[in-house]
Amino acid sequence: MVELAMGVIPRSTLAKETLNRLRRAILSGELAEGTALPESATAAKLGVSRVPVREALVELDREGLVEFDSKGRACVRAFTPDDLLEILTLRASLQSMAARLAAKKLTPDDLQRLEAIYAATRDAKDLTELSSLDTAFHDEIVVVARHRRLSRLWAELRSQMELWLARLHRRREDKMHDVREATFRSHREFIEILKRGRPDEAARMMERHCGSWEDLLPGLMDSAEKRA
Repeated sequence: MVELAMGVIPRSTLAKETLNRLRRAILSGELAEGTALPESATAAKLGVSRVPVREALVELDREGLVEFDSKGRACVRAFTPDDLLEILTLRASLQSMAARLAAKKLTPDDLQRLEAIYAATRDAKDLTELSSLDTAFHDEIVVVARHRRLSRLWAELRSQMELWLARLHRRREDKMHDVREATFRSHREFIEILKRGRPDEAARMMERHCGSWEDLLPGLMDSAEKRA
């Protein structure tokens, strides 16, 4: 079991804090894919009872960050190449649609929120925070699109998208050392396209941006397998 170094959680917020701390540990890679999460051992590491751990694992399973085997044992979800390809292509479709709509509906308040996320991304302390802000930027594009059914589809898959993005960011950084600069550049370019109100260009740019991960996927997966 990985040492989580999370400390004892106040009783008043056991369930929420247990869930949040396990989620952060998974997204940061502190709990690597495939790591077993036995209730008793996890509870001992967190300084809580098994009940909030059990509740957290059920929620993380619903989000797609944890999976249970046939015997009910939990572990951190490991994505296959096919899983990643499905997530990547679905993300590209949803985000391209959102981008087209956002370019038509952008308001000054929307622009201010996107600029704030962009600024926060430049100040990110580490890769985990940068990945979280990258996901937040794409969340905001869905918000700006103002399409309820698209928002529901995005929300259903968001956690898995955030997990794969965090993992791929780490793999890309290990291999190419360009995650920060690539993120800044693509977000800046996209904001400028939105400001010009060009729906077709916004959709094409977003499709290229999301598709670039698909092009890099074989090399990134090979790199991860060699380290395993």
